[in-house]
Amino acid sequence: MEVKGVILSAGLGSRFGSYTKGEHKLLLKVNDHPIIDYTLQSFQAAGIVEIVLVVGFMADRIRDWVGHGSRYGLNVQYTFNPDYEFGNALSLRQAQAFTNDEDFILSMGDHMVSSQLISSVMESHSNCQSSVLGVDFNTSLRHAQDVTRVMVEADEKISSIGKHIKKSNGTDSGVFRLNPEIFEAVDQWIDLDKSERYELGDVFAHMISQGKTLKSCDISNCYWYDVDTLEDLQHLQTRFNHPDE
Repeated sequence: MEVKGVILSAGLGSRFGSYTKGEHKLLLKVNDHPIIDYTLQSFQAAGIVEIVLVVGFMADRIRDWVGHGSRYGLNVQYTFNPDYEFGNALSLRQAQAFTNDEDFILSMGDHMVSSQLISSVMESHSNCQSSVLGVDFNTSLRHAQDVTRVMVEADEKISSIGKHIKKSNGTDSGVFRLNPEIFEAVDQWIDLDKSERYELGDVFAHMISQGKTLKSCDISNCYWYDVDTLEDLQHLQTRFNHPDE
C-alpha cells in the first residue's frame, strides 16, 4: 500500500517578524533553496510521492513555487485552511479527504527532516495499528527552547506530551505516522477546548489521557531541525549541509 504524506504549511511564522511580511516562512532560503524544498525532497527520497500541502497564510506563494510537484518527482495537491491563525490541529483537519481513511505520514513544514527520519517513522511498529511519533532522545538539542517534549516509557509508549510537561526524556521531531482516528480525536478536542487555539500537541495529550496509544520511534541519529526563529534560520544558513545530498 502506497503511503501518502501530509505537510502542514499554513502558519504565519510570526516569530520571524518583518521577514515574513513579504515572504512565506517556508520560502526563506538555506543554501539558495527554500526551506520547503528540503522537506519535499526528503519525502521523495523516502518513497512518498503523493503529497498534500495544507496552506493558509500566503497560500498562493506556496502554490506558485511548488506547483504540481513534478520537479521534485512528486504529485502535490493542496488544501486550504481558512482558520490557519488558530492552530495546526485545524490544518491537519483539512487533510482528511486526501488521506482516504488510510495511514499517512505527517510532517510540520518548518521542520527540515531527512529522508532517513521519514523512513524510520514509516517503518516503525509496522505490525501494530498505533500512531507513531519520531522522538529524539538527545539531551542537548541545539533548538530546545520551544520544543514539544515527550515522556517515553520502557514499552516505547508515550505517556505524556507537551511543551510544559514536568518530566520528559525526549523531543517531538514533528514527524508522525498517523491512522484515521486522529481526525476523530481532533474533532473531539475542538468540542472540548474553549481556548480558540487548537494545537496538535494538545490533541495527542488528550488522546493519551483517554487511553489511546502513541508509540515512539527513536530517530536520535537522524537529521532534523525546527526552523522556528530568525536565529534558527541564520544558524542553518551558515552551517547547514543537507543530509540527503
